[in-house]
Amino acid sequence: MKNILSKIFAKKEYLSCEWLENGIHFSHEGIEHCPMYAHREEEYSAISPITVDNKYDFKDFYNKKIEAKEKHRKGELSPFCNGCFLLENKAWDKCFKITKMAISTNTKCNCNCIYCYTHADKEKFNSKPDIPIYDYLKNLVKKKQISKDCKIEFGGGEPVICSEFEDIMNLFINNNFKSIKIHSSGIQYSSAIEKALKKDICNLIISPDSGDSQIYLKIKNVDKFDEVWKNIEKYTKAQNALKNMVKVKYVLLFGINDSKNVIDEFFNKIKETNVKHILIDTDMNWYQANKENKDTITNLFKKLKYMENSAKKMGIEYGHNSVICC
Repeated sequence: MKNILSKIFAKKEYLSCEWLENGIHFSHEGIEHCPMYAHREEEYSAISPITVDNKYDFKDFYNKKIEAKEKHRKGELSPFCNGCFLLENKAWDKCFKITKMAISTNTKCNCNCIYCYTHADKEKFNSKPDIPIYDYLKNLVKKKQISKDCKIEFGGGEPVICSEFEDIMNLFINNNFKSIKIHSSGIQYSSAIEKALKKDICNLIISPDSGDSQIYLKIKNVDKFDEVWKNIEKYTKAQNALKNMVKVKYVLLFGINDSKNVIDEFFNKIKETNVKHILIDTDMNWYQANKENKDTITNLFKKLKYMENSAKKMGIEYGHNSVICC
């Protein structure tokens, strides 16, 4: 009898991922299962596109989420999910409670990085209106549809300049969410980020990409070098000294910020602002275009190793981001 009941109530194993099962991505195109949609090369429509009056349709998304999960249970993978490295074959829970959330409701930014996907048509992306999201999130929190352990990540655009950003952050802070990651230019200071850092619930990533003001200007196309490094220092002072929640990122760009002198200037600023954790990256498009060139990639890894060794000498934590690893 026990074996019969076990078979009746046993969870079925099937290919899926945490994003499809319990994730949500609020993008500037609409609501999607995951942020991987943004990296597709072909044109696409969001799972649940924004309405004509620039709003999200959460009910429509929820219905499509249930439909997609049922298809995966039957072994019918969507074309986009098929072959994805995030897929796992296991017994997934049938209930839907959000455990992963990405928020990219705007494409506006207060700088213009030469490696950003918005760089080629900045006027277009900066003119797009923010999509209101606070009321949706407040309702989801009220109904307890978001797990307290949910991993929340802000992207963009620049999230800090969104009109609702401070309210959204305070909603998460006041309701005791534990894991928030924010990608920011660092140009505009946020009191809500400061509050979250003091509570040890926020990982902040800022990418100045240089310790030299002229090279910063060349990469970012805005003259905000001093403001950014001052804000980095303020955020560093706000964090728990033992947690290193403020991470400063360096996107290595060949022929621009890759010389030893320029890299050394970056580490001087790291020391000056008391940053204890850096991330090292390179331009994804450049990497894809050059990854078969053995000499170029060998040179890249030499520069990355120089940065690693510099970090080690200073006793600074370091990590790699996106496409690179050594």
